[in-house]
Amino acid sequence: MNIFADENIPLVCEAFAHFGNVTTFNGRQLSADHLNDADILLVRSVTTVNEQLLKKSNIKFVGSATIGFDHIDLNYLQTQNIGFARAPASNAISAAEYVIAALFSLSQTQCFDLTQKTVGIIGCGNVGSRVLARLEALGVKCLINDPPLEQLLNKNFTFSPLKDILNCDIISLHVPLILDGEYPTFELVNDTFLSELKNGTVLINTSRGKVVDETALLKHANRLSLVLDVWRNEPNINQTLLEKTCLATPHIAGYSFDGKIRGTTMIYEACCEYFNVEKKWRANLPKPPIEKIVFSDQISKEKALHLAILACYDLRADDAKLRNIKNQPESDKYFDQLRKNYPIRREFSTLKVEIQRFDLIELLLKLGFQVGG
Repeated sequence: MNIFADENIPLVCEAFAHFGNVTTFNGRQLSADHLNDADILLVRSVTTVNEQLLKKSNIKFVGSATIGFDHIDLNYLQTQNIGFARAPASNAISAAEYVIAALFSLSQTQCFDLTQKTVGIIGCGNVGSRVLARLEALGVKCLINDPPLEQLLNKNFTFSPLKDILNCDIISLHVPLILDGEYPTFELVNDTFLSELKNGTVLINTSRGKVVDETALLKHANRLSLVLDVWRNEPNINQTLLEKTCLATPHIAGYSFDGKIRGTTMIYEACCEYFNVEKKWRANLPKPPIEKIVFSDQISKEKALHLAILACYDLRADDAKLRNIKNQPESDKYFDQLRKNYPIRREFSTLKVEIQRFDLIELLLKLGFQVGG
């Protein structure tokens, strides 16, 4: 079989080699003419998979190494009897840790105590629920807004109306892009939404760029603290809006190496099951750059947490690289290169923290770190 795969799916050639010939491509430049001889198509979110792309092909299976699927025409795949798989929750831990890293970074630069803030979480699925668990472990008060989930559960779970979320000190968005229906999220964050926010509100978006009306956001940006990982017109992002942010990154919140390998593994295993092929590949992850950190029992809780997080992920480095986009002659290509050449970033679970204090041991474990005495 002939496999066509996005070049940014890690270890994809190694994983799918026993299926046949693997050809990699630039996800934004793929066209129908490339797929004449393809049997399997493996993509990321930058590639729209629909009738226009597949009409000349004999594609039998499409895999998307992403949690979302708004770039996939599922109805068309079903009518053509084309198999499909994605990687739900593969990067959920990474995205949740990004939010925690961003909040600790802001707490340092803006000199606030995170435990004294109220966080509103819009969307409590794979990512939002993990953000909630970590913040509650830290002792942070959280409010949740997720109408579809509230309708589904309808018991033993406390949800808040949107008007209460808008009064929070920090708001973090974790919704899929939904264009219509009972609960659309397209431009959920619009002028009306933003007008209700109090001055100084921290707004974090790691979901989808189109969830936010960027024209309205520019209007209110000067009185808010913005953390943006996703953008309306990637890779041609709004650089005026970029200048208004406190922290900004090139759509890499879920880009931990662990999360990306999970995505590859999930679509590989789904493909094996679809074609009834024996699973022969298993990923071998490299050692993390920092395997262990040792703290004195005299260290403060805040400093210990901040240093442990920085040891795994210093979000400020990604922020600095994106801000350099203003000096690039081809800003769109620079944005994509930042994603393509993203350095290996490991999740909190790969770092062992040695400390004797029980209060910190329990907290570090809940945040996902290994802990030893």
